[in-house]
Amino acid sequence: MPPSEPVLSGTYTIPECEDCLVAVRGERIDSYITCHSSDATSANITVGGKNANTLMITTGSFRPSLYTATEEDHMAAVTCSVGNDDVSTALTTTKTLYVAGRSSNDISFQSSSICTYYRTTAEL
Repeated sequence: MPPSEPVLSGTYTIPECEDCLVAVRGERIDSYITCHSSDATSANITVGGKNANTLMITTGSFRPSLYTATEEDHMAAVTCSVGNDDVSTALTTTKTLYVAGRSSNDISFQSSSICTYYRTTAEL
């Protein structure tokens, strides 16, 4: 069976860019971004065209591995391409990456244990 269309999802949201994936500058992005596609057995995630060494966490779920967010990655395209033996051309989706700063002023924890990042310091 061919894989479903991939969906990029993130752990956090930010009001300035509601449909963006969010990561923290200087930290690995594997805890922030996941690509899901039922029946996919392989995936490739890139950030701004750079390979993010994709790791399968469960069947159909993938994360970038060993990729650290930098200022250059702010507003870059994150692309996830998935496939399996039943398709000859990968299915692809893209979202924008918002890279938040590392100041404690940048992070606001909501009581629901869901984090929302707010950029309250100077522009990146």
